Amino acid sequence: MRKSDRAFIIGQIAADMLAVPLSVLVTWYLRAEVFSRWLPRFDHPLRVYTPVIPWVTLIWIACFYSAELYRPARRADGIALLTKRLKAYFMLAVSLMAASYLVKMDYSRVILFMFIAVAWLIDGLLRRLAARLSRRLVPVREAPGVLVVGSGEYAEKVIMSLRRMSEPRHVIQGILTEEDKPGIGEVCGVPVRGNIRDLPRLVASLKVGEVVFASTGLDRTRIMEAINSVRDENVVFMVVTDLFQIASGAGSLEELTRMPVVEIGSAGTGTYHQRAKRMLDLVLSLPLTVLLAPLMAVIWLLLLAGGKGDPLFRQKRVGKNGVPFTLYKFRTMIPEAGEYEVAPLNPGDPRVTRIGRFLRKTSLDELPQLFNVLRGSMSLVGPRPEMDFVVKEYNAWQKRRLDVKPGITGLWQVMGRKDLPLHDNLEYDFYYIRNQSLMLDVAILLRTVYTVLAGRGAY
Repeated sequence: MRKSDRAFIIGQIAADMLAVPLSVLVTWYLRAEVFSRWLPRFDHPLRVYTPVIPWVTLIWIACFYSAELYRPARRADGIALLTKRLKAYFMLAVSLMAASYLVKMDYSRVILFMFIAVAWLIDGLLRRLAARLSRRLVPVREAPGVLVVGSGEYAEKVIMSLRRMSEPRHVIQGILTEEDKPGIGEVCGVPVRGNIRDLPRLVASLKVGEVVFASTGLDRTRIMEAINSVRDENVVFMVVTDLFQIASGAGSLEELTRMPVVEIGSAGTGTYHQRAKRMLDLVLSLPLTVLLAPLMAVIWLLLLAGGKGDPLFRQKRVGKNGVPFTLYKFRTMIPEAGEYEVAPLNPGDPRVTRIGRFLRKTSLDELPQLFNVLRGSMSLVGPRPEMDFVVKEYNAWQKRRLDVKPGITGLWQVMGRKDLPLHDNLEYDFYYIRNQSLMLDVAILLRTVYTVLAGRGAY
């Protein structure tokens, strides 16, 4: 992600965090002072509403993230932005009503709808100011240079789309073909500078900021290998998707004018992100461990009484940078099952004990991994930790899983868990590493709750 994009996103989040308390204050004043003579009696003092501001802020950010309002716009599109804002405020209103019901607080419905209207105006203004300020502080002096990988119809469409984009105009540095094609000197007036194997060299020599894969002749393994070959972590990669994939709902979309693409961001997160992620792990895992300690004690006693071996299962796994660590789980299989046997692939596996089947279905067997998180060998969100003999078979791009701490949950767990083939699991992890952010972690954690409750792919 470019610095200008990062500054834009931070500015938008800051604007939203400021908009919440301002909107609460303005809404209360309008209801209590301005419109009191025309509306029913209102006896709520301001102190009734101020304690909920932090919770409203969290719900707000979650709704706006779900509506994709924390993404830098690739081109101005007022209708698309309006649609996203309407979606965000609808989710916000429903979420606030649900939260009010769950906590049994009788907040005024008039206040709620006034708050939404006031917030729309205040936040819209603050977001505009934040966008202008971010452009002043971190100006986009020029659009990044672009390399297009592909030489067919998709590549031609990408070139035409880039040429239609508004200022700052992208500079198309060249075309890379899938293989050596001596007869092709240019595509749509853009010179062919080599083939996909030349990507690392050309990215460095031409100061390329974005690479667009636009070819039906490239399988995902070759694309992953090409991405992994580029060492500049500030380069953003985009893959033009097949229209059938789009129709079937695969992937999240960015709009490159009118072309559907999946963006694989830069892998650079820096020390700040790592420290913030560690802080998030501690803030969430410590109270969860304390809260769930009685439940873990009950499970431990039940497993002990069942006489099926040590209730706690320990296994060596490979962590960040290839450093081994001991992973903890509750035992769910009979003691005769080997430590490194293949995990159960169907609900009726005879190696799984009766209580173990319940623990797997509810994912309660994973609870001891909270201690791995507290010790720092794991994170709440990340790739699943693998065994050493599996890691030894990884190719170059698959080893990128070891660049970050493994997690209790992750992108592939919430997308399909064991229902997905292994190569899809690795590609989800690769996508997570390239696009990791705290907002993505929060979204995965929230999705994990739903996935666990549904019991999908767990056996």
